[in-house]
Amino acid sequence: MKELLDNLLAMDLAHARNLVLLDTSFFVSSMEHHERMEMLLKVPFIAMTSFNAEELIHIERNLSHSTRKNIRAFLKEGKIVIVSIDAHPGDWKGERAFVELADPALLMHVHDPSDAVLIAAAIKTHSNVFTKDKHHLFTVELQEFVKHYDIKVLKELHDIVQ
Repeated sequence: MKELLDNLLAMDLAHARNLVLLDTSFFVSSMEHHERMEMLLKVPFIAMTSFNAEELIHIERNLSHSTRKNIRAFLKEGKIVIVSIDAHPGDWKGERAFVELADPALLMHVHDPSDAVLIAAAIKTHSNVFTKDKHHLFTVELQEFVKHYDIKVLKELHDIVQ
């Protein structure tokens, strides 16, 4: 899977704008069911941060064969862009620094820096986010916080795909 991710179009934060950023759990959940995968293919400008791509590589071996097969098929479509960021899973200090550069107040609303990295990337790229993380990311508090950035945190594909 790493080689498929490496072959995707990558862009830096300075050039990434108005994307739909996918949380790792949301991406995996979408790949568990073929119909959700097909819906995701209809979403324009989808992206994943390099942080989330690293997480995906790390958890790949724990996924079912059919999910891994769907992920590989999806990545071969080349429809997803990787946004390169200066944060890596497990590097707590780097995660915190990346989040604080986006908005120092963000960690008051998302207490775990590894969860806040995706929102920080969304702030920096003016992008919406899809997540399944109902405890840390899809919260009323965070929804209110990101409003002034004109971004949304969504949890279902049907929120934007008809």
